[in-house]
Amino acid sequence: MKNAKGYRFLLNITMGFALLVIVGACDSGKKAVDEVTGNRAVRQYHKAKKDADRIADRQTQRYEQIVEDEKSATQEKK
Repeated sequence: MKNAKGYRFLLNITMGFALLVIVGACDSGKKAVDEVTGNRAVRQYHKAKKDADRIADRQTQRYEQIVEDEKSATQEKK
């Protein structure tokens, strides 16, 4: 009886280790680990923030261009 419990324990440890190796080795495993740890959400947040900043910069440039165009148009009228 004692050997059967030891054998099961060793088998469970081996299977758990094999599962970790398989999950960690494949690309979808990395995604699963990132999802569980929250790293994926953090990367998405930083990407969204960077994209929003880029859009805000473009809008600012467009607004400044409009203001400059209006100034030059009013000066030409004078």
